[in-house]
Amino acid sequence: MDSIVFGTCTVAGVLVTALCTRRAVGNPRVSTWSIAIAFGVCTVGVLFAVPVVAAAAEGATSIANVGKLVAHVCAILWSAALQVTMVDLAYRPEYLKSAMFQRGFAAMVELAIMVPLFLATNRPDVEFTTAHVNDPKIAAYLLIYLSYVLITCGELAFMCGRTARRNWGIRPWSGAGFALSSMAATLGMAYAFCKGSYIIFFTLDDPWPLKIEEIVSPALSGMAVLFLFAGLTLPMVGALRQRLRQKKALAAD
Repeated sequence: MDSIVFGTCTVAGVLVTALCTRRAVGNPRVSTWSIAIAFGVCTVGVLFAVPVVAAAAEGATSIANVGKLVAHVCAILWSAALQVTMVDLAYRPEYLKSAMFQRGFAAMVELAIMVPLFLATNRPDVEFTTAHVNDPKIAAYLLIYLSYVLITCGELAFMCGRTARRNWGIRPWSGAGFALSSMAATLGMAYAFCKGSYIIFFTLDDPWPLKIEEIVSPALSGMAVLFLFAGLTLPMVGALRQRLRQKKALAAD
């Protein structure tokens, strides 16, 4: 399941990152470059979430679970980049610098907690998945990571929904795109809630079947990534259509 979901996301990520980078070069501003950086980092993250790639990374580095760490670090960094993107689009310019500092500081604090905990817990006979949450350190690591995902996705769902309402009826492609992005963030919250609640109920000795969690969580995560790729690409498609119409109008005159 993981190979299919995250392999598809990697292919989509390469294409979308190329499109976003091209747009950022032609229209340089905080939001366009933040989107390009976010998608580039996300593509690296989902690539390392593919089991075959994760196994190859472990063999090359001789570090157990290195693929999982890279995927989690990328998830934190791309969430922070998307927050900066939406702040640039949704709020006043004078708020941007402080907002960038706040989101960047929160991401660095999260990594400062997660990475040492990972290194202290990591060994060849464990995996940082729900199948190994009988180890309290792995459970703590995952809950810290999932808490960050839940909070950041909540903010992104709110900001994307707010931006979608502002564009609805005025810029239909942008309105639809940010609506899809809000749905993607909601799916990200569902992923964090699903996996996190399994860990909590496991700790309380009353979990649901692990097989169900191992199917539902990757599906929610993969759909969230694909919805976000589609959502933040649609405004670019709308802008391209507008430019083409303008060129045709000028040529007709």
